[in-house]
Amino acid sequence: MEKLIWLLMLVVALVASFVPLEPLVLSLLVFALFIFISVALFQRFQREDHWLDRVSPLVGVGIGIVAWIAYAALFVVWFNSSIDLRAWQVIPQLVFMYIGIYLFVVTVSSFLAGATRVRPSRFFRPVLIFSVVFYGSMLLLPLQPGL
Repeated sequence: MEKLIWLLMLVVALVASFVPLEPLVLSLLVFALFIFISVALFQRFQREDHWLDRVSPLVGVGIGIVAWIAYAALFVVWFNSSIDLRAWQVIPQLVFMYIGIYLFVVTVSSFLAGATRVRPSRFFRPVLIFSVVFYGSMLLLPLQPGL
């Protein structure tokens, strides 16, 4: 199911890349892609045996922080060197959303696991729901009248 969602996301992103869209429609499309990403991540985090359960929470937080630094550096490099091709704007945005939410969930779950001495996988779904609700509301802010 996750592969089917990814295929659907890539097809929608490619179509959006080559069809000129109004800003309102593009915002709604990015929000729809975000919903697809959230569903794909929810399915990924439902698996029982996650690699984060086998390492110390301190190692998970360390990996998360180092990954966030690398993620930010990669994002800055991509943003500074992005070309004007629309295909290279929508698809990397899709990948950056997926990776960013994944890293946020893994890092916060490791931190909470270290604080409570519970497996990190118990925190995946609550942290994912929290991040989806608030990041989704941030994506919908440009659609508010008067902003």
